[in-house]
Amino acid sequence: MCRNVLGCAVAFFFLLLIWGITSQKQIIAYEEYVIEHEISMEHARNAALAIDLNSIETPPGCQKCSKSEIKYCLGSDFINDHCCCDKRYHEVLPYIPHTCYLGTQLCKPIAGDCLTYKTIRKCCCTRYLINKWKSSAPRLQGSIDLWLLFLMIVVVR
Repeated sequence: MCRNVLGCAVAFFFLLLIWGITSQKQIIAYEEYVIEHEISMEHARNAALAIDLNSIETPPGCQKCSKSEIKYCLGSDFINDHCCCDKRYHEVLPYIPHTCYLGTQLCKPIAGDCLTYKTIRKCCCTRYLINKWKSSAPRLQGSIDLWLLFLMIVVVR
């Protein structure tokens, strides 16, 4: 038996602590995402070609866009903020191929908040990106046509 009660109590609690730490199972949690909406390359190309650049008006109060704002428009941060802020609403970027996912966690816009994102989108991104996608749409179609021609030649042989 134990002669020193305090020593035995400390040893007992120490063993309980070690046993508790080693017996804990590691819990791994996975977050599941579902597709909230998706714009295909073909749909984006058709939407870009159908939009008249002259019909797009810059809202009043917009300033000249900075290089960092244009960089934001061209990057994945812009699409991330679109997926975060424009969920379940009318698609505002039908001319950009993208997929938005919906998870259980609340998203946080990279632009700071959804109002900042929407201001940059309306003042800087819309006209710039439509123009960019309109100019690349014929090239995309041409490269797709060449790729299909190549596949047909390979298949026919």
